[in-house]
Amino acid sequence: MQISSYWQAGQAVTIDLLPNSPISELVSEWRETSGQKSLKNMLSTVLPKRFVEAIIKNKEITDKTINQLSNIEVTFLSQYLHQWQIKPNGTEGYRTAEVTLGGVDTDELSSKTFEAKKSQGLFFIGEVIDVTGHLGGYNFQFAWSSGVACGQAC
Repeated sequence: MQISSYWQAGQAVTIDLLPNSPISELVSEWRETSGQKSLKNMLSTVLPKRFVEAIIKNKEITDKTINQLSNIEVTFLSQYLHQWQIKPNGTEGYRTAEVTLGGVDTDELSSKTFEAKKSQGLFFIGEVIDVTGHLGGYNFQFAWSSGVACGQAC
């Protein structure tokens, strides 16, 4: 859900599906211990089975035994899994948004009182300010903290 704060419409999103397990190292291990097993079965030990079935079905990855994989195929597999790209066709919009970007520019406000620099006596707090926190209560905390700071200043 956090990705929408960074993603721009029309851009592809690149995801490392195995960030802590370089596939080339896994294939080397599998060659030693499970060389006659299929790539599909072995990938299903580190990735969701339905995902593996989908990429095999769509012929993005060829299913064969681990020992039959060429170096070129291992390189392709590595690039595919460590730089998997999808291109979202949009968002659900404001109606279902958890976090939105934009608001009153923080450069226009006092960082201590949240008073507008150009309009004395006008204060902005919480989610009307252009401050975006990660999901998990950070936006609530900023709203409460900015309200307290503003209230104590008045």
